[in-house]
Amino acid sequence: MFNRFFAILTLLFAALLAACGGGSSDSSSSSTSTTTTSATAPSITTQPTSVSVTAGSTASFSVVATGTATLTYQWRKDGTAINDATSAAYSISSTATSDAGSYDVVVSNSAGSVTSSAATLTVSSADGLPVISTQPTSISAAVGGDATFTVVATGNSLTYQWRKSGVAISGATGTSYTISPVAATDAGSFDVVVTNSAGSVTSSTVTLTVSSTTTADSALSASVYTAAMTFYNTLSTTQQSTIVKTWDLATARKWSNLPAAMVARNGVSWGALSTAQQTAATSMISTALSSTGVTLWQGLQAADDYLNANGGGSSYGNGNYYIAFVGSPSTTGFWMLQLTGHHLTYNIALNGTYKSPTPLFLGVEPKGSFTQSSVTYDPMLAQRTAFSNLGAALLSYSGAKLSGTYADILFGANGSGSIDGTCPRSYSTVTDHGLLYTSLSTTDQALVQTAIKAYVATQATEYNDDLLSAYLSSTALASTYVAYTGTGTVTANGNYFRIEGPRLWIEFSVQKGVIFSSDIHYHTIWRDKYGDYGGKCL
Repeated sequence: MFNRFFAILTLLFAALLAACGGGSSDSSSSSTSTTTTSATAPSITTQPTSVSVTAGSTASFSVVATGTATLTYQWRKDGTAINDATSAAYSISSTATSDAGSYDVVVSNSAGSVTSSAATLTVSSADGLPVISTQPTSISAAVGGDATFTVVATGNSLTYQWRKSGVAISGATGTSYTISPVAATDAGSFDVVVTNSAGSVTSSTVTLTVSSTTTADSALSASVYTAAMTFYNTLSTTQQSTIVKTWDLATARKWSNLPAAMVARNGVSWGALSTAQQTAATSMISTALSSTGVTLWQGLQAADDYLNANGGGSSYGNGNYYIAFVGSPSTTGFWMLQLTGHHLTYNIALNGTYKSPTPLFLGVEPKGSFTQSSVTYDPMLAQRTAFSNLGAALLSYSGAKLSGTYADILFGANGSGSIDGTCPRSYSTVTDHGLLYTSLSTTDQALVQTAIKAYVATQATEYNDDLLSAYLSSTALASTYVAYTGTGTVTANGNYFRIEGPRLWIEFSVQKGVIFSSDIHYHTIWRDKYGDYGGKCL
């Protein structure tokens, strides 16, 4: 009995002690714990979906998102917020064709925001006609650049026809129309007619504005002018009157692949110049060309000396190469420095619409290395090697081989009187183009670029950079073709190669030798479809 009483008393005492905080004098044994929950940024679980409706119908978009409350919503069309479109759903009760476009929604809370994927609203006209949702826009482009017009339309089985000044443009039948390279004559107004079985609609009219890219303020133009006048001032009065020709295309075209004894040239001959005059002329030419171009000029003149000494006679020799100013030299007005002879013509245009030395004709006999006056030359090594390597690669592509045969280059000095033909040349008559550059492997594409650079590298840095920018742009290369005939080598008579781009035209022909008739020799031409004679052919 006593033991039970004592146990009860002990329990009561322990309970009283706990109620009073007894058992420890450390106040830290009792504490209050507080838990804070951070906000969760929005997450979209159901994205809005694209909608197609007929004009006048209702179009609705919705989104489902999670995240810490409170979520807010902002719907947008083509990236621009729509007034009062601030809930999880957005509806247009009576759609118009102008409502077509791209829609998304930005969901936000205190922790951040998230943007939905874009959904497209397509609005078809009630009568089934095409609907233009995005009109083309006006463009400004520089000569030699690119210009692209684009339209977005909806409807069934659509076709497109782009027009300039209301006239259909041949081949311009896609959702976009690109002009590359842009020429001064491309300026004008453009639209596109979109058609399906229900009828057609015409886009708004837009304008292409073309700014001329001239060399009037170029460093090269000023430098060549200074060097040209220094050379000019060494000439006699008679020589001065002979070297300057009034500009016209008929005069500029007086160059040939035949010796000057057979086809007369413009200007004064190298052989008529004194040593001092030749020194001044060389300085001028070195200013106008790169060191590669000067070496080529010297090598081809030496090749004519070699022909003279090996059975060619007096019709050949460096003395039969000519220098002419076609147009009066100027720092601002158009003129052309023409260097021409049997197997070389540079037509270096200054202050023209295009920075161009074309047409540029090269030929050489003997075909390779030779020694003349104790100096060894191989003037067309770069061009010969480039086409040798490219030809070997093209043998692997059946589409690169042309069906015909080519006895010479197509667009050389084959006009009346064995001078350059009428201007511009008839490139559109060429229907067999070979293989697109983009069909080649990366390694073989590099061979094409090397061949192009073998010609352009003859020019001063300013022209070299400008021309390579035009010829090797991704847009230009996408429309560039390569081709060959024969066995793909540079050693067999009758073999032929061509590189053809939007502006670029290069031909390389292997032919029977003339002085060395048991061997071969080469003709090659570099033309610029827009830039020949500084753009004066357009």
